[in-house]
Amino acid sequence: MALPWLPSLAPRVKGATATAPVRMAWIFFPNGTNADRWLPEGEGADWKLTPSLEPLADLRSDFLVLRGLAQNNAAALGDGPGDHARSAAAFLTGAHPYKTAGSRIRAGRSIDQILADHYGRSTRLPSIELGTEEGRSAGSCDSGYACAYSNNISWRTPSQPMAKEIDPRKAFERLFGSPSEAAASKSRIALRQSVLDMVSQQSKKLQRQISAEDRPKLEEYFESVREIERRLERSSQPVDLSGIDVKIPEQIPADYGDHIRLMYDLIVLAFQTDTTRLATFMLANEGSNKTFPMIEVKEGHHELSHHQNDQDKIDKIAKIDRYYSEQWGYFLKKMKATPDGESNLLDNSLIVYGGAISDGNRHDHNNLPLLVAGRAGGKVQPGRLIHYKDQPLNNLFLTMLSMAGIEEERFGDSTGKLTGLEG
Repeated sequence: MALPWLPSLAPRVKGATATAPVRMAWIFFPNGTNADRWLPEGEGADWKLTPSLEPLADLRSDFLVLRGLAQNNAAALGDGPGDHARSAAAFLTGAHPYKTAGSRIRAGRSIDQILADHYGRSTRLPSIELGTEEGRSAGSCDSGYACAYSNNISWRTPSQPMAKEIDPRKAFERLFGSPSEAAASKSRIALRQSVLDMVSQQSKKLQRQISAEDRPKLEEYFESVREIERRLERSSQPVDLSGIDVKIPEQIPADYGDHIRLMYDLIVLAFQTDTTRLATFMLANEGSNKTFPMIEVKEGHHELSHHQNDQDKIDKIAKIDRYYSEQWGYFLKKMKATPDGESNLLDNSLIVYGGAISDGNRHDHNNLPLLVAGRAGGKVQPGRLIHYKDQPLNNLFLTMLSMAGIEEERFGDSTGKLTGLEG
């Protein structure tokens, strides 16, 4: 007979706490990298920071560099061009998206949403999906692929992407609620709960009238009703933000760096208050042609990524890579400075940073740029570079599912769990 979680029997691991839950986040950047200046060389603890990762120098003991992982389902596989759309759609789903510019989109369930079924039973929100670019919801965005593929990395079902929130104010209200809506929300919840109670009473009568074959189907339906009841109860509980300095602007910040950092702040706040334990954040949509005048890059990112070995363009891609590293470093430092039980938020989290294109000029999907920060409550030993020889990225996600207590035989094209993360 299985025992419940008993903190007093849990092994004590340095830098971890026996009671704090493990949070997980996936931070996505588009268009690949300047691989020569991004990918570090070395092995184990003996590795050197590259120019693009230098802003992370004082955090190198807090993250892993994973080399040699590939997202093969982002490749063409006979479907022709469209690597940008495929890379975003496949990044967290491990699935090869169906090529269509219409409404018949299909990818796969993303790892965050599989985890949301597990973690969502304990938090106010099962997950939060953030971004900085809205993008189009209809039409073609990349060589015959629907815009939904380029604009989303989180997928609730194979045909239903999770719409991301790009407005910090709206994201805050989604996480913690709006004071002006509190009374109306209570009224709506009371009405829904009375309806659910009525349905629950009717179910007892139905049980006596239906066949034995139909009873499992009815029980599955009412279990979903009970889950709605549980979520309504959690969502009606106010989040205590007393003592936490929260400043959210009324409008989306004009400065891109401010926008990114505000979204990072919201993830930290959501994890700190245990409002959710899962987050995805698209720094920009895949194929984004955003400019970076703040670092003297006036050309569009996507345009530059097709550099055709033009050294000036390659240098500017490296500037963008470094800029994104600086913002990620800000996020990690804030996580690390936030107490969490006997440790801090970063130690009790696992944060994946990367994308499903390595070199934007070649549109390759192997040897991906990937960093993984945090200790997952003692399950991971960071501060190292690990070489994997042409293993699927989905092996990492299969491992993350296992760390959360979800044992799956496969995820996408996975071939097994990654070894070596624990040190």
